[in-house]
Amino acid sequence: MPAIPIGTVAIIGGTGRLGMGLARRLAKAGVPIVIGSRDPAKARAAAQSLVGNIRGAVNDDAAEAADFIIIAVPYEAHRTTLESLAAAVAGKVVVDTAVPVEFAGGLRVNRVQAGSLAQETAQILSGAKVAAAFHTVSAPMLSDVSRPIHGDVLICGDEPAAKEAAATLARAIGMRPVDVGGLAEAHALEQLAGLLLVMNRRYKRRDLGITIAGL
Repeated sequence: MPAIPIGTVAIIGGTGRLGMGLARRLAKAGVPIVIGSRDPAKARAAAQSLVGNIRGAVNDDAAEAADFIIIAVPYEAHRTTLESLAAAVAGKVVVDTAVPVEFAGGLRVNRVQAGSLAQETAQILSGAKVAAAFHTVSAPMLSDVSRPIHGDVLICGDEPAAKEAAATLARAIGMRPVDVGGLAEAHALEQLAGLLLVMNRRYKRRDLGITIAGL
């Protein structure tokens, strides 16, 4: 996947753990960041806590101001957030990191009628170019910029431009992108993310990831 120029990146759900971790790493690489939140004051506070070319905005404004959009919202807010962004992201690349996981009564990765959450994203944001990536990347590992980064970024998508954008973002933070197929394969990424959460608990870790051996 060839590198493409990186413009401004909006991180929708950027005040969460993965969103903040990606913001830190991308800002360290010199990428302009807009942290999006339903609460603009919360977004601005998060941006002020970070170092780099970072500002905060309400989700719609963040998406409209950006060249690329990363979706990092929790599962319970996923559909409503995307529905509110459909107009703002039309024609743009959207990289979805979300996992359909619930913790009530024990950790469970839910089945999604569309096949995967990323496929649901492509249905809701039909005017955007959607890729799925960063599911198996540890948020605590990303957030600690003093530590070396580790693991591969597994990428799915039906739109070449979206996969190329996700790969460029992965390389920008020092990770290796691996193309694992179309959006239909995102179901496997979402399941892997749930498995890593279980393994982190079992081995009392917070930063396990996935590396493809032999590639």
